[in-house]
Amino acid sequence: MAEAEPSIEEALTRLETIADRLEDPSLDLDEAVRLYEEGLRLYERCAKRLDAAELRITQLAEALQKQARG
Repeated sequence: MAEAEPSIEEALTRLETIADRLEDPSLDLDEAVRLYEEGLRLYERCAKRLDAAELRITQLAEALQKQARG
């Protein structure tokens, strides 16, 4: 069964955790690379979801303006 995609809030929380861990000077290189890769994937998902939300809001605003003009 496929794992459910985290909400944007969960993804942002995880990104904060990853950033904090990456600042730890005792973190070994392999773990740092793994966390960095995970962070990039989460960032990409968040960016796509935010872009989609922005596009939807723009479309709704344009539809509302057209409707108001008659």
